[in-house]
Amino acid sequence: MADKIDKSRRSFLFGAVRRIKNEKSDGPEASTAEAIDVTREANALYVAGEWEAARLKYKECIVCDKNDADVRYRCGVCLYKEGKYRQAKLELERALRIDREYKDSLLYLGLTMVRLEKPEKALALWKQYFNPLAVEVQRELNLQTGMIEEGVADPAEDIARAVEAAIEASGNRVG
Repeated sequence: MADKIDKSRRSFLFGAVRRIKNEKSDGPEASTAEAIDVTREANALYVAGEWEAARLKYKECIVCDKNDADVRYRCGVCLYKEGKYRQAKLELERALRIDREYKDSLLYLGLTMVRLEKPEKALALWKQYFNPLAVEVQRELNLQTGMIEEGVADPAEDIARAVEAAIEASGNRVG
């Protein structure tokens, strides 16, 4: 998603019509060209694995548009990768409040719960996750879910490492 589409383009195009009619916009205001550029920079840093720099850029994006699930998700992943699990949890939950179907947020929120030593809370999240393009991830989540449900789960650290390895093995098929 290096070239993120500006979801507010329609608002931008119809903004002049609303101003002429003296109507107020129902949705978010159109992103400025600067915000689009910042998002592109953040996405490039994200792809490069420069988590702290990407997180700071995503925070700039959030100032412009608080309701962008993708930006919230990516900010949450950056926080997760930095080991800031409580903050990651908040951003991933915000992404899901914006878009309940954002499957990769479910995946990483579950991982975050495991890292916070609450693997049982990951179960409901991972059961909602479905990505047929990431077979390795699905397989590992099914295995970990079954083991947690049966009460024979590995320590949280091992669960997280196993799921992270599956995400890595899946390549670009996960966020």
